[in-house]
Amino acid sequence: MKIIFSFFLIVMNISLKSGEVNSWECNKYDGAKIYGEDGEFLGTLGPSWKTDSIFNSSSSYSSTWSTTSIFNDSSKYGNTYSSTSVFNDSASNPPKIFSENGFEGYLSIGPSWNSERFSPYDFKYTCDWE
Repeated sequence: MKIIFSFFLIVMNISLKSGEVNSWECNKYDGAKIYGEDGEFLGTLGPSWKTDSIFNSSSSYSSTWSTTSIFNDSSKYGNTYSSTSVFNDSASNPPKIFSENGFEGYLSIGPSWNSERFSPYDFKYTCDWE
C-alpha cells in the first residue's frame, strides 16, 4: 500500500509541475514579449485587439506569411522540425517569454512535463485571447 501511495504522490507531483497556464495567471502574461533565440521580436501575448498580439489576425506576428510569425509553418519559429520552433515539442531553443518581471518561460507545445514551456493555445483559450 505504501508503494502505491508513493507512486501516486510522484505522479501527482510531476503532473502539477507541467507547463500550463491557469486563468488567474493571464494578467501576469498580458503584454509579455516573445523573443526568438536570436533576439528577434516575435510579438506579444495578449488579447487579439492588441496591435502586436500573436492572436491579432491583422498583425504580422500572427500571419502565416511573415518570417517573424510563430504561425508561419515555413519559418524557423513555426515549423515542426526547427530547434527554435514553438511547434517542435523537442526544440532545444524555443522562443522565450519575458514579462515585466523578466524571464517567464518558453513558448512551446512541449514536452508537457517541462514546467517552463507554455503552449500558445493554452494562452489563447485559457485567457480567452481569441
